[in-house]
Amino acid sequence: MMTRKVFYRLLPTFVLAVLLWAGCSGARETTREAALPPQARDSSVVAILDGEPITVSEIERRYRRSLGGNSSAVPDSAELRDFLDRYLNFRLKVKAAEDAGIGDLPEIQEEIDTYRLQLARPYMLEQEVLEPIIREVYTRSQDMVDASHILIRVAPDAPPADTLEAYNMIRALIDSVKAGVDFGELALRYSEDPSASREGPGYKGRLGFFTAGQMVAPFEDAAYNTPVGQVSDIVRTRFGYHILYVHDRRPAIPDIEVAHIMIIPRGPTGADTAAALEQIEELRRRFENGEDFRALAREYSMDHNTREQGGRLGIMTFNNPVIPPEFRDAAFAIENPGEISDVVQSRFGFHLIYLIDRKERKPFEEAYEDLKTQVMRLPRTEQAQRAFARQARARYGVTVDTAQVRAVLDAFPADTIIAHLAVNDFDALFEDTTFATIGDAGYTLSDFFAFAKTQRLERNRPLEPQLMAALDAFLDDRALDYEAMRLQERDEEFRTLMEEFRDGLLLFRVMEDSVWNAASRDSVGLRAYFDAHAEAYRFPDRTRLIGFYSRDDSLLADVAARLDAGATVADIQALVASDSTLTLRIDTTLVAGPTNSVYDEALSLQAGDHTDVLAYRNGHVLLVHDGIEPARPKTFEEARSEVVTAYQEVLEQRLLERLRQRYALYVFPERLEQAFAGHATATAPAGDSPTG
Repeated sequence: MMTRKVFYRLLPTFVLAVLLWAGCSGARETTREAALPPQARDSSVVAILDGEPITVSEIERRYRRSLGGNSSAVPDSAELRDFLDRYLNFRLKVKAAEDAGIGDLPEIQEEIDTYRLQLARPYMLEQEVLEPIIREVYTRSQDMVDASHILIRVAPDAPPADTLEAYNMIRALIDSVKAGVDFGELALRYSEDPSASREGPGYKGRLGFFTAGQMVAPFEDAAYNTPVGQVSDIVRTRFGYHILYVHDRRPAIPDIEVAHIMIIPRGPTGADTAAALEQIEELRRRFENGEDFRALAREYSMDHNTREQGGRLGIMTFNNPVIPPEFRDAAFAIENPGEISDVVQSRFGFHLIYLIDRKERKPFEEAYEDLKTQVMRLPRTEQAQRAFARQARARYGVTVDTAQVRAVLDAFPADTIIAHLAVNDFDALFEDTTFATIGDAGYTLSDFFAFAKTQRLERNRPLEPQLMAALDAFLDDRALDYEAMRLQERDEEFRTLMEEFRDGLLLFRVMEDSVWNAASRDSVGLRAYFDAHAEAYRFPDRTRLIGFYSRDDSLLADVAARLDAGATVADIQALVASDSTLTLRIDTTLVAGPTNSVYDEALSLQAGDHTDVLAYRNGHVLLVHDGIEPARPKTFEEARSEVVTAYQEVLEQRLLERLRQRYALYVFPERLEQAFAGHATATAPAGDSPTG
């Protein structure tokens, strides 16, 4: 039986699940053609349920949604008729629940409101905030940019005088570049990025190639919008003021997967270097003569982090600044998987690089989830969410009485406020009087302080600006909730999701009351069903396996030796019972056939034989073939779970028969031939109208 918890987990893909549960019997009607309602004259109507028409376009839409929106799937006529039958069965059950008033029950309304709040906000933020950034990152990541920069640091909240001084400095540097002074030399002398003055990535401001999502948003915007060979306008980030010089822009190079062998000279002399070079050249010749690269790496590579994995370095990205440029260039120059580079020298030693695979750029839909994970960590995402919240605040209007917050600051020492917040009892000190509103929603100081205790206020900083920043964040947070609760009014997709959730609750209640629980409770009906179908419930021939389980493989080796010497399973059981220090578990398992598990190791043995000691989960197992348990009928208790499932299907069919008698149902399946116009579909012979 499906539990409520499992059912709710399936609700985001509800239509598919519902239509799979709805039963396979065809929806039928018995009304004569003379009594057809007026809607039947409309050729786009494929069914009428209690006076409500169901159109071809609705069936198309529901079918698409049941497949997760796969627009390429086109069913044949038989498949679409079967879908229509199952969909009508689903609608019959929901209709019965609505007429019974289940949708108006307080607990159902509460579950709908809770689900709406849980779903609406992340759904809204993904649609309004995340997806535009994901699309931009995906589009930009088709190219990579090679740029240098100069940074003059200034804090975001710096005094105006400091900000102006930094701006004038970066302005003067732009003038110097335009006057012909070398950008790298200016970066070396003036850039306040520490990497600009030391060898390695960033030296003289040269960042090398990077792509979307690797830099803060304003910096990335400038890099992608500045033509090659030119200097950007001044850029302000949270680090300060920047100017960029763009050296190159080219299509992004897909990632590769590589392995390598590294030989390090054993000393500083020229002879040591020559010996290392000779050794790696010899390894290159051995590979070209057919020896396995992974085996050579395991035996000879001096990179102890990769040698046990056959030299495998994993996925390599072209613009990874950690990779030595000479190593990177040689690796990406290898044309075909299975080939190696020439010998490459880096600061680490000599290398042979083996190309395992070239990765292809994924289509947007396939890359979406990985990009989503990346984007959610970017500062620009938090900034975009904050901007979206501010738009909501402006749209609905905000009032706030900051005097009430300052009155609290005046009434309590700062340490006392922070202490109360830490133990979660500060909000209890206030009456529930409204101090802020968004639209028609009001919020109390209790609401605010419950939120403020999540903001990690610091004792060693002035409290008032921290509390006012927390108030601003509180209003943003509540504005997002306020917007989310109105999402259903303006977003058709979300409205459909909520309708499906509501229908799901109604269906669940009908199935729970009339089928699932009813079957479990009807002991007389279950027994009668079992007696009528007893021949269907049988055990086949089964192999009886005795399993000895222990973390200690030496203990199981001792058990095997005892069995080989003539001890019985009963002897081993007696030994375990007499010695509490033996960590040995003994179980009997009946296996009807191959299971793709460790038990398969014993199925081919003769009765009385045992397996070797086998690895099993976090320990080991020894299995003894203890003979064949012959086929026999199951008792009612042994078959009960299967009987309950089968009897549920019987009760479901009875429910559907009752509902068909209660509601007038007309079905015109031949009209489904109009579905998915423009696509080729296999057709079945047209039926009469109305039909069953």
